[in-house]
Amino acid sequence: MNPHPTLSRRHFARSLAFGALAGQLASCASKPTSPGLPEHLPDRDKRMKHGYLYFLDGAGGGTGKKNWSEGVKEGLLAAGYRGAGEMFSWETGKGLVADQDAPVAYKRAGARKMAAEIQRQTAAFPTAPVSLLGFSAGTAVAIFALEYLPESVNVEHVVLLGTSISEDYDLTNALRRVRGKVYLYTSTHDRMLRFLMPFSGTADRKKHDPGAGLRGFTLPRGASDETRRLYAEKIVTIHWTKELEADGDYGHHFDNIKMEFIRDHVAPLLMGKPVPGLMQ
Repeated sequence: MNPHPTLSRRHFARSLAFGALAGQLASCASKPTSPGLPEHLPDRDKRMKHGYLYFLDGAGGGTGKKNWSEGVKEGLLAAGYRGAGEMFSWETGKGLVADQDAPVAYKRAGARKMAAEIQRQTAAFPTAPVSLLGFSAGTAVAIFALEYLPESVNVEHVVLLGTSISEDYDLTNALRRVRGKVYLYTSTHDRMLRFLMPFSGTADRKKHDPGAGLRGFTLPRGASDETRRLYAEKIVTIHWTKELEADGDYGHHFDNIKMEFIRDHVAPLLMGKPVPGLMQ
């Protein structure tokens, strides 16, 4: 996931880290990323056998020069995550607005590539679970990718942060490809979702919708019995509380990708361990 020097996606694939150099939006007042972190993990081959995590960054990120998740790798390692992983780049490379406003067809094209990557990974390491971590607009690409997986391929868990896909998006097909749970962190304090998303449009290009990251997913209109069952069984919605401030999460859009939050609240979900304050 993140704090790494500027490298191509091939280099990202050689480490647990997903990217490097770039902090957050200037308005987030985040400290710059240290460029001194290693490019590889020496035990990557061993890690590949324990699991694989694909990180899908948000709009304006996802490249070696800029990404929004410098704390993700550090948080995973600090929590003792034993698997490997990479950042999957779907972005246009033209900046935040261009990525967010990119047509659904463009995002789905990236999702098809993501699904193909997952299939290759599961074929090479059939006993190592694959999970997805999506941030902001990357959550839409993660969900689309699940829809393109064949019936024979499932991912273990999905964690969605700052979710900017529409709240009533029909997740039925995506949930069919999740063996474990879809964990959704929400916050009504997320000003980007609350104030900007209804005007700019969600990642799946729906206007007047703040995105599921504000309050959670709602059942689509005319939901079938199967859809209702999948939503009840698979989706775990975790609402922001003041207790999360201890890990630097004040409910703002970029708080979920800080190292401390990833360490204490995201990594345990991926490893099947208890999370403070969450009934599992």
